[in-house]
Amino acid sequence: MGSKINNLLLLNVLFYLNNFILILLTINFGLKDFTAFCFFSPFVFVLFTTSILESTKGKLLGHLRKIAIVDFLLRCIVVVTNFLVISELIFLPLYYLIVIGIIFMCVNVYLEWKMSKHLSTLSDQNISIDQEVLTKREKDDLCDDFASNQSILKFKTPDEKEEIRNIYFSTFSVGYSYVLIMLLIGVGILAFELLGEKYRLLILFIAFLLLGIYFYLTNKKFALFFKDRQQRKKINLRDNLTFSIGLSIIYILQGYVHIGTGTFNFLGIFFATMFLIPTIKTNHLIREEFHKINKKYIDK
Repeated sequence: MGSKINNLLLLNVLFYLNNFILILLTINFGLKDFTAFCFFSPFVFVLFTTSILESTKGKLLGHLRKIAIVDFLLRCIVVVTNFLVISELIFLPLYYLIVIGIIFMCVNVYLEWKMSKHLSTLSDQNISIDQEVLTKREKDDLCDDFASNQSILKFKTPDEKEEIRNIYFSTFSVGYSYVLIMLLIGVGILAFELLGEKYRLLILFIAFLLLGIYFYLTNKKFALFFKDRQQRKKINLRDNLTFSIGLSIIYILQGYVHIGTGTFNFLGIFFATMFLIPTIKTNHLIREEFHKINKKYIDK
């Protein structure tokens, strides 16, 4: 859990740094072209700061969970405020957003320091809170080892080998799927803006190819990770359907309604990105299981 707090602190700083850069770009260049594309980055960052909330079970249902909720809500307030001001739905000098961001960032850092201190106190009392995740170095070493000689499989039973192989290949698929999501959404939006109507069919053709690869990887990922066939079918349908809906909304808005205009439907694309939440949560579940299984065999 201590590593999760450290990761949250890093993501929190990056979240605010990204916001400050976005505000300065808007002040100097206006909300168009590259700045308009960057407008969505705070929404992406804030989605990756929910790991503590998803882990706060058992003993964390009390004081620590309340701090984690407030910590997350502060970032949500910043995202909504930036959205309303930068898109000119409410009037407020943009420099004020920087001041507000600095204040909220200091409060967030304080809350995360408080969570870390509370966890340290519980650790000193030998109270187990949550299974510690792998460090980045441990994770990198394990992945390198599995890709080369798979020494982690030595002296394991057939069932243990299958469990290890499945979680590694599932985790690799998660990484590839995130790359495809970035290509389909980020590069897709940029391609519609830069290439315009003339190359729309080519962009859609490439997108369909990438989407086919994405669905194939998703199916393989679920087949390896979920043992229950009914559960696998249900989650596969849910994640792929919601992702397809979100992607379709983005492509309709940017590939037809706003193509070549240099404008973005911010509210529409923000709404569309909410359809990615089931996929992100499933991928997070797989990453958590990767840490848990590897920790189990490392500690043996």
